[in-house]
This record gives sequence, C-alpha cells and structure tokens, in this order.
Amino acid sequence: MPEVSPRLADIRFDSSYNGDSPYGPDSPLQEICGNIIPWDIEGPQPALVEIETAGGFRGKVLDVGCGLGENARFLAGRGHRVTALDVSPNAITRATELTTALGLDVRFVVSDAVTLEGIDADAHFDTVIDSALYHGLAPEQRTQYLATLHRATTSGATLHVICFSDLVPKDIASPNRCSEQELRGTFAGAGWSINSLRQTTYTLSARFTRDILHQIVDALNVPGGREFADNLPTDNQNRLLFPVWSVAADRA
Repeated sequence: MPEVSPRLADIRFDSSYNGDSPYGPDSPLQEICGNIIPWDIEGPQPALVEIETAGGFRGKVLDVGCGLGENARFLAGRGHRVTALDVSPNAITRATELTTALGLDVRFVVSDAVTLEGIDADAHFDTVIDSALYHGLAPEQRTQYLATLHRATTSGATLHVICFSDLVPKDIASPNRCSEQELRGTFAGAGWSINSLRQTTYTLSARFTRDILHQIVDALNVPGGREFADNLPTDNQNRLLFPVWSVAADRA
C-alpha cells in the first residue's frame, strides 16, 4: 500500500508559479523555503535528458505535469512533437510565454492529469513523460491516472515515469514515496507492462540547499532526516540529487 505524506496538502502549486511560496501559511516550511520551487531547475531534468539521448521518445509526446515547460522545450528543441499539460494556470501561462520567446512549438494545456480534461479525445500519444508527478498523486488516484493515460495513447506506446523512491524518508515533506512493489502492481493493473525499473536521481533547484533540507527535517522531526540529508549526493553545480525510480512501461 502506498504511503501518504501528511504534508502533501501543504503544497500550493499554482501559487508557487506566481512568485509565492509553494507552502501554505500553516506549514512550517513556508518560512524555511520562502518562494523556492524545489523542482524548478531552470532547465530540463537530467534524468529525462538521459532517456531522450537513449532514444526513449518517439512520435507524439505528452508531458504530464509540465510546470514551467523546461522538459517540453528541451524535447521540442530535439525535434519532438510535444503537448504539455499542468493543472496550474499560472504554470501554463508562464510556460507558453517562455516557449514563444524561444520560437519553439509546444502545445500547452491546463488540465488535470488524472482526467486529461481539455485534451482532445482523439489525440493519441506515442510517448508519455511524467517527471515527478506520479509521486504527488494520492494512492487511490494512481490507478485512475494510469488508466487515463492508457486510453490516451496508441498501441505499443511508451510511458516514462520519474518518481520519488522509498529511499526518501516517509516523514519528510515530500509527496507519497513509491516502492517497487507498488509500482509494479499499479502499472500492471492499469494495462502497462514495465520493461525497465531502475534507481536514479532527480536534480533539485540550486536554491534548495542542504542547509534548507536540514532545517526541513529538523522542523518536521524526521527520523533519520539529518543522515539522509547529509548523504545526498550533488551534481557539478552543487545541486542536491534525490533518489527516484525511473520507470519505462509499454502499453499492453
């Protein structure tokens, strides 16, 4: 059974894309993090770049939970036909502006990933990328989400999911972490056959420092939190690297 973080409701995605804090006024994280968006690295997620470099994208691509569109712009720049969606109107407005300024062609849509409302019913995609959305869904939403993606894709389509693994402490201020057992069971139940499931890392914003993570785990009294924070690796820009699963699945 997936574990639910009690801090999930604290995250205010739409406000974060308008310059406000991602965390509500009742969260101890608002004062610690300010307006830092931990997942906004002002460029494509390296884990996604690795997938694209290995030939993991083909045909019509759907980017689910696109945020400010960095991944979508990267893929469009590599010649892919991309539709990108996010539930946040502020994110889609800014993503559209940034993309237009670069002369790239991406279709951005405000949509709930679980229902794909606003996406054309006949728009069937060949590749889907979910970069750090899946772990933000409540356990009961995950099967519905994967089933919705199944209906919106072509036969033999590929789904890539990058999500926090169960190496992340369950009491930290992350959404619902994922176990291998949960991933395999939920994907299979929604018509997806996993062909690759491996541990990798997710790059966080340079503004989201180890010191900030120390303050977070202390404020939330996370068991083993300091040890977890101290042992996280960094990249050559000194950005923290969180443990994630990289899942590749084929539409059955």
